[in-house]
Amino acid sequence: MNALNQNRFNLVVGMVERGKQLGRTIGFPTANLNLVAGFTIENGVYGVYVYHNTKKYLGILNVGYRPTFKDGQHKTYEVHILDFAEYIYDEYLTIEICLEIRNEKKFKNLQDLISQLQADELFTRKNLIK
Repeated sequence: MNALNQNRFNLVVGMVERGKQLGRTIGFPTANLNLVAGFTIENGVYGVYVYHNTKKYLGILNVGYRPTFKDGQHKTYEVHILDFAEYIYDEYLTIEICLEIRNEKKFKNLQDLISQLQADELFTRKNLIK
């Protein structure tokens, strides 16, 4: 899986916009990003650093069509920022992609998805330094 487009950026920038807020219902709230023109990322799940104002956070970025939720064919860029609970709608985030965790996948139920997200979080915390 080659995470980034042919420009080989490892940083992307996007504005946080309101989504369906499904992540918060399962304990993994996400910031839905509208990427700045020119940035693209292949579908998958990534361990990332998230830069907000002057602070750096660990995060898990999901790129794709959210097949478990079956809510359409629009590509989404969603980042779950670890140890973070601020209101950031209409603000810009810079995302540094560091680790390819796994491909996008459809789970048979929400509990399987939650278990995988917990494993993704542990993997990110173990492999990235805050």
